[in-house]
Amino acid sequence: MIKSSRLNYLKVKETSIHKFDEARFTYNVMKYITGHALTTEEAIDRYLRYTDDPIFGNYFVLDNITNKTIGLIKFVEDAPGIIEIGYSLFEEHWGKGYATEMAEAMVDYALKALKPQKLIGFVDSRNPASMRVLEKVGLSKENEELERNGNIVYLFVRNVEE
Repeated sequence: MIKSSRLNYLKVKETSIHKFDEARFTYNVMKYITGHALTTEEAIDRYLRYTDDPIFGNYFVLDNITNKTIGLIKFVEDAPGIIEIGYSLFEEHWGKGYATEMAEAMVDYALKALKPQKLIGFVDSRNPASMRVLEKVGLSKENEELERNGNIVYLFVRNVEE
């Protein structure tokens, strides 16, 4: 499944919702996603999607030493052959290279297991740190600005050659 050196990945399912108790969906973490902090109940409502799908959906990101939740990632099939990746990292773990490690793991897994024609990611226009992460893993800014869920975002794309 999904692998990286310091992190483990656990699919969000009904049986794993106890991991939300460790989650920290603060304003700073969520400001570019929802515009506000999330309570545990709001987080469960938001992230407990695609639980029946074996691959697509949300995953807890766990420190492989402490087994504590440090963030979440997602895979969404936007259209046949187009896979959207996304991530959020809890604030106390910023600046340690985890976001890049998470993105690298998602891209690696998607390319090897899902065989997409295109990988995409959306980044709020006010979030240069996430833009740099997607650029590091080979996605390029495709457009100037889009409106998505009430936010101005950039679409990042990586076309996959056969």
